Amino acid sequence: MEERDSIIRKILDELYIKFDPKNLYQLTLDQYGDFLISTFEYINLYKDKYHLSKKDFVEFNKLIHHKYNYDEYEDNCWERVAFFMDELIFCFSTRPPYFFDSNFEDFKNKIRKDMTKGNGL
Repeated sequence: MEERDSIIRKILDELYIKFDPKNLYQLTLDQYGDFLISTFEYINLYKDKYHLSKKDFVEFNKLIHHKYNYDEYEDNCWERVAFFMDELIFCFSTRPPYFFDSNFEDFKNKIRKDMTKGNGL
């Protein structure tokens, strides 16, 4: 089993790539949905190896915010990141059966339905 620090580093490295504002700020709603789902899938790879806490995600949020200057972008890019980090905190720091103990296809459909309604985006 991988150690906690190694898992945290892998997840943070992936989040740095995904939350680079150069890639994030021009996403369409459909692309943003794919982005959300792929990020959830990536982090989900580690759910049985290390239970992420709210503290982990708060730290991710701080590190990402300090890495990039989101103020240079006009489309509320940081608000998107903050919304998504809130979703990550709920889904991954809340013990089952809230999230991935259900069918992943059902989850993807729910995300797409919520996004269609403009839920937070």
